[in-house]
Amino acid sequence: MLFQLQGQYKNDMLGLEFDPLLPGNPKLSGEQVLTLVFGVPLDHGKWWDLTALITLLLLHRLILFLVLKYYRRSESTMLWFYVKERIQLAKRCLMSTNKRYISSKNKAAPHPLSSQEGLMSPNFAI
Repeated sequence: MLFQLQGQYKNDMLGLEFDPLLPGNPKLSGEQVLTLVFGVPLDHGKWWDLTALITLLLLHRLILFLVLKYYRRSESTMLWFYVKERIQLAKRCLMSTNKRYISSKNKAAPHPLSSQEGLMSPNFAI
């Protein structure tokens, strides 16, 4: 951001002259305003600023690409662990329900519904 502003200031202000703050003083050049007011060094050209700006832009894009690539990889790894855990949980649930069905065969069969008819009716007398 700094290089972009410095390059823009140099491009806009070099070669200009400004009126002085106090009447009677000499006019201020753009170079003086840049160095004294904004603190922009004039020892390098605007092409150096443009090169630094493009380098920063490419560097930020590379970092963003690496972050997105790493995020997808970590997301897929986390998803894999989640799926693996859910499969193990499903296996445990199936094994426990299969044990219930297997163990229920040894118990006595419940009475058929036809023998329980009328138990909940209001006409049932005790």
